[in-house]
Amino acid sequence: MTNSQNFKRYLKENDLNGLKTIKKAELHNHCGLGMKFDNIHSYTKGKIKRPSKDMKGIKGLDDFIFNEYMNHIKTKEDFLWTIEATIKDAIDDNIVILEASVDCHDILRFENDKDFFDCIGSLVDKYKDKIDFRPEIGIAKSISDENIEKLIPKIIDSKVFKSIDLYGDEEIVGFDRYKTYYDYAKKNGLKLKVHAGEFLGAENVKEAIETLNIDELQHGFRAVESDYVLDMIKERNIRLNICPTSNVYLGAVDDIKNHPVRKIYDKGINISINTDDLIVFDSTVSEEYLVLYNNHIFNEDELDKIRINSLR
Repeated sequence: MTNSQNFKRYLKENDLNGLKTIKKAELHNHCGLGMKFDNIHSYTKGKIKRPSKDMKGIKGLDDFIFNEYMNHIKTKEDFLWTIEATIKDAIDDNIVILEASVDCHDILRFENDKDFFDCIGSLVDKYKDKIDFRPEIGIAKSISDENIEKLIPKIIDSKVFKSIDLYGDEEIVGFDRYKTYYDYAKKNGLKLKVHAGEFLGAENVKEAIETLNIDELQHGFRAVESDYVLDMIKERNIRLNICPTSNVYLGAVDDIKNHPVRKIYDKGINISINTDDLIVFDSTVSEEYLVLYNNHIFNEDELDKIRINSLR
């Protein structure tokens, strides 16, 4: 049987282990948070506390990251372990393309820039026979002017990173500040992504598209509030990298059955299915496909089409 035939059969049989054998891509992953909680719990000898199930919004997520996670991931060695653990867990789910962000501030953990770039590059090479790991530059909206000027151009110039992403509290509005760096990334062949339209509405998505000329939206589903913005996304062939469990967990969507991803798909917009932060949301890409199938949001043929398109 073909991959597609098996994938659809495993969905209908609710066979998670079977789904894990099928090739998939993950295009929305934050590398330091991309491993299963049990793995980092073991790494920290049981010291790290499990994320709250009552976490609401980005502020709740940031509280876990900065007041719990960062207490245990302090050194260069800790940081590199998180990247490798993310890669290993992706391989375990048969992710063959992994686009995962590495926060630009992590370069400051290293004695020199070359060591940082060499370490990331060595992980790409180490697992290249099992996964196409494509490191992504992560920029938090809270970054200082000094650091954005000092860090981003040289990380782009390294040629180690294949895409760029902007994330953080959507209430920090405005994208003009990052335009110069996105233009430079585009000039150097990087894919452009941005977090928008998860908690703020379609206008937030529209501004991100018009200002940064992006290729892909991380989340972006609030675009459904405007037919004009949906048309803009479709005309520009912008992919939306959707993370269903994350959206419900953080309260951006009240119930998985009400997720706007179906309306977006029906408009002919390209989407992918992703984990966001596996350590927090505890749902692999295979599990995300099952969630969408079991909640009758997509049928097996549609999910297979989404899976195949994400590999392109």
